[in-house]
Amino acid sequence: MATLLIKNAEIVTMNRNGDILTGDILIENDRITAIGPDLTPAHVDKVIDAKHRTIIPGFVQTHIHLCQTLFRGKGDDLELMDWLKKRIWPLEARMTRNRSIIPLCSGSVS
Repeated sequence: MATLLIKNAEIVTMNRNGDILTGDILIENDRITAIGPDLTPAHVDKVIDAKHRTIIPGFVQTHIHLCQTLFRGKGDDLELMDWLKKRIWPLEARMTRNRSIIPLCSGSVS
């Protein structure tokens, strides 16, 4: 789809003021090209009425423990500090670069 117009949405922005506004979003070739009230582009392939809907920015997970995907279920009955000291930290201490490949792939998929 080349051009998509989302109309009447509550839009949560990531600008410096953290504005939340009501308006339209124009997406052309998978890129947001305009945000504003009552956008009227010359050509649109699809229009979505987002009235009573909220659009939020996509978030990127920047803090993740991929090696821990191998450790799921290990010590779920423990309190946090016991879980870390008795299970996670000892297991992580034995991780090597080569041993990290499997949980990296597994965690990336999940």
